[in-house]
Amino acid sequence: MVTTSGRGQRRLRLAVAAVIAVTALPVVTDAQAPAPAQPAIAESATITVLQGLTVPQFETEMRHFVQGIGLGCGGCHTRGNFASEDNPRKAIARRMIEMTQALNRKYYADWVPADGESTLGRVTCYTCHQGETAPKSAPPVTP
Repeated sequence: MVTTSGRGQRRLRLAVAAVIAVTALPVVTDAQAPAPAQPAIAESATITVLQGLTVPQFETEMRHFVQGIGLGCGGCHTRGNFASEDNPRKAIARRMIEMTQALNRKYYADWVPADGESTLGRVTCYTCHQGETAPKSAPPVTP
């Protein structure tokens, strides 16, 4: 058995502590700061005009549509089968989304949404529908 002086024992303990600290450091760092998970992208063969949104963004935009036209999900989707193309309102909704996207690209290309606003652009379903299934018409012009 090798004996060491008080100073030698202290150096040995410090060396062992340093080795333990260095080898444990990556484990501690990984455990304390996991890489942030990226939200999944909403993907489906039936998603044609809202591609590239994360699942939370997609769900938020769907809620904006519900508020904008005053219909629940069943207004455009077939209940129990959201991917179905059986509801003719779904095709109409797509054309309306394409229309608002074109308006936003042309007139509001630099627009930045505030918290809670649609990320799709300044012109939304609500712009014309204001919570109703039929778009609001302009008030009559008075002479």
